[in-house]
Amino acid sequence: MRVLIFLLVFFQSACVYAQPPSGGRGGYSNQSQNSGAREVQKFDSQKVSGIIAYDSKKTLKKLKLKKSDSIATIVLSKIENHNRQMNKIKSDNKDLFEGLDIVVNQNMEIARSTQNRELMRETMILVREKLQPIQEQIRSDEDELNNQLKALLNEDQNEKWLKFQKAEKEKIMPRRRGNDARNRPDNYNNQSRRRRG
Repeated sequence: MRVLIFLLVFFQSACVYAQPPSGGRGGYSNQSQNSGAREVQKFDSQKVSGIIAYDSKKTLKKLKLKKSDSIATIVLSKIENHNRQMNKIKSDNKDLFEGLDIVVNQNMEIARSTQNRELMRETMILVREKLQPIQEQIRSDEDELNNQLKALLNEDQNEKWLKFQKAEKEKIMPRRRGNDARNRPDNYNNQSRRRRG
């Protein structure tokens, strides 16, 4: 689901930037002209996959654990083990990620310049097919980490961990231009309630 949302926002951004400054919605034409040429966000397949390595010190700080705490060493070893798994996924799929980044960014450039929505759709399908097995592996590793930490942490610490994890995931999600909050879903797992006719 996360990759679909990422791709949707990414491709919508590509279309928005492809519109001429005086085209599109009337209220934004002056804003577009004043801001000049905007750089289009590059597609990054590692981010879309959901690969996240956690900073050990930052994690302990968020959980309000000190290195001297009895569970801190165990928590750190679980985090470091997860990070090793993510690095292994990166290295095992290095060629796929690099190739996908090249193809998607080229296709997006062509789709933007020609307004070819079919090419955009085909590119989304390609990305989904290629990244789905990797995302499933990442999700499995993430679930394992969460279960291990849940067994170690108290309820308050576990809530802090899940909040921290969510914030780290949101950092790798693409953002729409400007402060137009209507275009950024605040709950990535519950999109249907935001749709209106």
